[in-house]
Amino acid sequence: MSLEFISIFAALSFATSFLTSIFSVGGGIIMLVALAQSFSPGTLIPLHGAIQLSNNLSRTFVYREFFQWHLIQNILIATSIGSLGGILLFGAIPEEILIWLIVGTILFFTWAPLDNFILSIMRNDWFCGLISGFAGIFIGANGPLVTAYMRTKNLTPESLVANHGAVMIYQHSIKVLLFIYFFGFSLEEYIFFILILAVAGFAGAFLAKAIISLIPYERFNIALKLLLSFLALILVL
Repeated sequence: MSLEFISIFAALSFATSFLTSIFSVGGGIIMLVALAQSFSPGTLIPLHGAIQLSNNLSRTFVYREFFQWHLIQNILIATSIGSLGGILLFGAIPEEILIWLIVGTILFFTWAPLDNFILSIMRNDWFCGLISGFAGIFIGANGPLVTAYMRTKNLTPESLVANHGAVMIYQHSIKVLLFIYFFGFSLEEYIFFILILAVAGFAGAFLAKAIISLIPYERFNIALKLLLSFLALILVL
């Protein structure tokens, strides 16, 4: 990798971490699209997972006082099951079908009335962990799915960012490990690249924390819904 290549992605890591540290979503898909221009799918998904793991570590550390274990513990257990199922079926399910299902789920969580009967059934931690863990193996950027789900819990912006980040740490970790075990992905080959992007990502998360409290909750919630919808549509374009 050239210095220019690393510098471009370091700047992108800063920007995407800043964005995600405010809205808990956005950075993952942007980074995935950028990496997809240079890496094959077999390398793209675990490499993207490793980069996003480092950025989510930064974000969760910066917002660590807002972390609530009880919000995510069942999601993490279900993620293990969903991710294992995903790696065993990797390549067997057409990606186009899965993407349309994910897009539909994101839009449903984002715009359905919170007292909707169907939503009350789907607002289940186990459901979130299973579907997002499974989807993460196939499409990599499953963050919007987790954000759309956690938005239904009416968390403060800081709590949403902190707890979403913690879920993504686990999901990206197990994804990388599964790709190493089943497909021989070489993490060591990209470790310097990942570390540089991690430093840049921490700087973005640190700056975002100073700004997030200035955004009124209602405006935050509207902006988050619009951003989730935009990112969902990007997946199918």
